Amino acid sequence: MNFKSRLLSLLFLSAISYSVHGQQSHCGTDSYIEKLLKQNPELFQAQENAKTDLYGTFDQSKKLNKKGATRTIPVVFHIIHTYGPENISKAQIDDQIRILNLDFQRLNSDTGKLRSQFRSIAADFDIEFKLARIDPNGACTEGITRTYSTLTDGGDDEVKTLVRWPYRKYLNIWVVKNIVYDATSTGKTLGYATLPQFTNSTTDGIVMLSDYVGSIGTAQNNGNAGRVLVHEIGHWLGLLHPFQNSCGGNCNNSGDYVCDTPPVSGPSFLCPTTNNTCTNDIPDVLDLVENYMDYANGTCVNMFTKGQKNVVDNSLGNNNYRAQNIAPSNHTATGIFTTPSCKPIADFSTSNNIYSVCEGQDITFKDYTYNGTVNTYSWSFNGGTPSSSSLSNPVIKYNTVGEYTVSLTVTNADGSSTKTVDKMIRVIPVNSPNIAPYIEGFEDVNILNDWTVYDPGNYGWKRSTTTKYQGSAGMVANIDQGTVNNSLYNLVSAPYDLTRLKGRQARMKFYVAYRPFETGNTEILTIWVSTNCGQSWTALKAYSNNTGLGVDKTADPGWKPSTTNDWNELSLDISKYESFSNVMFRFEARSRSGNSIYLDNINITAELAASSGSLGELQNMFELFPNPSSGKIYIRINHFSLVHENPVITDATGKEVLGISSSLQIDGDKKVYEYQSLKPGIYFANLDINGLKLVQKFIILQ
Repeated sequence: MNFKSRLLSLLFLSAISYSVHGQQSHCGTDSYIEKLLKQNPELFQAQENAKTDLYGTFDQSKKLNKKGATRTIPVVFHIIHTYGPENISKAQIDDQIRILNLDFQRLNSDTGKLRSQFRSIAADFDIEFKLARIDPNGACTEGITRTYSTLTDGGDDEVKTLVRWPYRKYLNIWVVKNIVYDATSTGKTLGYATLPQFTNSTTDGIVMLSDYVGSIGTAQNNGNAGRVLVHEIGHWLGLLHPFQNSCGGNCNNSGDYVCDTPPVSGPSFLCPTTNNTCTNDIPDVLDLVENYMDYANGTCVNMFTKGQKNVVDNSLGNNNYRAQNIAPSNHTATGIFTTPSCKPIADFSTSNNIYSVCEGQDITFKDYTYNGTVNTYSWSFNGGTPSSSSLSNPVIKYNTVGEYTVSLTVTNADGSSTKTVDKMIRVIPVNSPNIAPYIEGFEDVNILNDWTVYDPGNYGWKRSTTTKYQGSAGMVANIDQGTVNNSLYNLVSAPYDLTRLKGRQARMKFYVAYRPFETGNTEILTIWVSTNCGQSWTALKAYSNNTGLGVDKTADPGWKPSTTNDWNELSLDISKYESFSNVMFRFEARSRSGNSIYLDNINITAELAASSGSLGELQNMFELFPNPSSGKIYIRINHFSLVHENPVITDATGKEVLGISSSLQIDGDKKVYEYQSLKPGIYFANLDINGLKLVQKFIILQ
C-alpha cells in the first residue's frame, strides 16, 4: 500500500507521544481524526454511535460479566525486525504482560502515590492479558511471531500487511524499531492504537516501539516503566485522552467524555501534580496527571478511573467492539489457559548482521530460534570451516571467495524445524581484481553474479534491457503503487581496487532517472561505501527528487525514461578511499511515492591523470566497440601521438588470453586493434596510455 492509499484506510489512529529525554513529542490524534473524517464522511456515524455505545450513561445490562469477574484478553506480539535490538526477548515481552496485569487490576506497587483526593475514583478494571498458546492455524505458539522486514524502520501501518491474526480473537501488537507517523524534530512517537469504533480486520491493533515494551532489556532505561502499552491498550478498549476535547463544564462535550476524569487543556508532561489547566470543570479539581491516558511520565501515572472502567465495560460488552475477544469460546480457541510445550522455530543471523567478509575471516553465527526450548542444534556451513556445528552460536571461517549457503535444524521433544538461507554469506577477495578506473554499464546478463541484490522479490533492483542510459541494459529499483511504503531495496557492487587513482581526485559518476508520483513525496536513493568487504558501511549521500535524483517534476505512476534527456549524471567525491584495494558501494532505494528509480553507467574514475591532461580527456581517446560483442571487438586509440603499449586482454580471473588473432590498422591519426575468435565470457582490455593504466570490461555473447 502506498502513502496515498494509506491515508485513505479506515483507521482511526491514536498516536501517543511522551516526554523523551526532555523533549515533548507531538501527538497528531486530533488532526488525523479531522482529516480522516473529511476523507471518509461515513465514519461520522461510527463516531456518533460510539458516543452512545461507549461514552454515554453506563448501562449495567451491557456489561458482559458482573463486577469482579476477570475478563481475559488473548494477546500476540508480532516482532518486526532486521535482527537488531528491536528483536526483543521473550523475557521482555513477559515483563510487559506482568505490568499490564498489575496496572489493569490495580495491583501495581505505586498505587500509594495517587493523591488522596483521587483515591475514591481509582478502578480495578478486572482485566488480565495472556499470551496466546494456539495460533490461527491450530498450532502451538508462545504468542510471539518474528518477521524479518526493513519495514520495522518506519513502516508504520504497513507492518500489519506482513503478519496479522484475526482481530476478534487476538489483540495484535506489532513491535518495531521506529515509527515515522507524526514524527517531529522535537520528539518521537512511541506507539499508536485503533479505537474499537473504527476497527476493521486489516488494521486493528497496536504498533509499539521495541524499546518501550516492558521495563527490562532494551526498555530498561527509558523511564516509562512499561506504561506506554498500558496507555495504548486503553485506546484499544475505547478510552480517549483527557485533553481530547479540552476544558468544559459538561463532561458530555469536554475532556474524554468521562465525568470523573477531570478535563485538561493539553497533554501533561513529566509529573505536574499542582497543575489545574481547566477551571470551569464541575467540580473544579486539579489535573489528574496520574491517569494512564494522559502523557505524564510512566513513573507518575498509576491509575484508571471508575468512569473509564464504565467505558471499557461497554466496549467489552458489545459484540461490535471487543466482546468477542473475551468470550469463553475464544479462550478455548486461543488456548490461553493451557501451558503446552511447542516445537522450536529455527531462526538465525550473524553477529552484527554481517553477511559478507574478506577471504580468510571469521563470522559468528547467532541463534534466534523461538517458540520452544532447543535441545539440539545442527548447523551446516557450505564453504565454511568447520562445515558443521552443534553449538548454539558457532564461529566459522571462510577462506575461499564465493557465496555460501547456511542451514540450521533445531530439535526438542515436540519436534524440529529447519531454516536454510541460500547464498547467505558472501566472501570477497582481499585485493579486488576490478582495478579502477572502471566502468560498469550492466551489459553482462550475469552481472548479478558480481553485484548482489538484497531483499529480492517482485520489487526492488532488477537488470533491465528496456530502460537504460546507454548500451543494452541498466538497473531499475522496481517500485510502483503496490509497493509497501518505506521499503528498502539494496544493490551492492562488486569490490574495486582504487589504489591506482591515488592522488588523482577519485570520483564515482553514475546516471539516474526518476520522477515522483506526488509533489513533495519522493523516493530516496542513498549511496553507501565499505572498505572492509561489506562488514560496515558509511553513507556518502542521499538523493531525493529535487536534489539530483529527478528534476523536481511529477509524473504518472509507472513513469520510465524515454530519452537520454530524462537522465541526470551525479558525481561523488571518493578520494577518501583512494588507498583501499577493496571498496564496495551500496545503492539503497527507499520507496515513498510509488515510482521506480533507474540507474546506469557507473564510472569509477579520477579527475586527474598521472601525466599531463585529465583522465576524462584520455578516456575520450580510447574506445572499445561493439560491447557486448558476438566474437570480435575493436580497440581504437583516437590519437596517434598518445604514448601507449599494445592492449592486453585478460579474462575474468585476470589471466592473459592467448591464442587469439589480432591485427593493427592505421586510420589517419588513429590506431585500431582488432581481436577475433574470443569465446563467450567476460574480458578486460588493459591499456597503459601516457603512464596511466586504464581498464575496460567487455562481454562476448554466446
